[in-house]
Amino acid sequence: MRYRDTGNVHKDFHLAMNTSIQYVLRTYGMEFLRELFRRTAQEVYKDIYLSLKRGEWQPLLEHWTYYYDREEGKYTVTKVDGGFIFLVLECPAVRHLKEKQVPLTSDFALQETLINEAWSSGTQFQIRTEILGEGSYRMSVLPRPGRAES
Repeated sequence: MRYRDTGNVHKDFHLAMNTSIQYVLRTYGMEFLRELFRRTAQEVYKDIYLSLKRGEWQPLLEHWTYYYDREEGKYTVTKVDGGFIFLVLECPAVRHLKEKQVPLTSDFALQETLINEAWSSGTQFQIRTEILGEGSYRMSVLPRPGRAES
């Protein structure tokens, strides 16, 4: 897998992301934030995006499980016809913010929602992000109706 960090986990990245989302929204607006996450999904994580365009969801699942395992997140994976459901029971980013007693901004979940929206754009998959509660969400990666399944 191309996107695999090693060494120490720098959990304060989550703290910076919490603040950065608010700053970008306040200063530049939602469309600018959407564009930042589009570029991140499609250009920084280009291999994952190209895999999704080819109808291959496995690299995305490998990416998510690697990072959630690395930070001891709690999740389940359910494989379904042509895709999978990634249910996050305890988000490690939210847990870290709580441990640091940093208030979670109301827009913190936009990072999952917008990057998933960008990853699915122009691909054979829909990625639906459902926020279930603070630090709990479901990301469903499913074939678009009428598309070939992988």
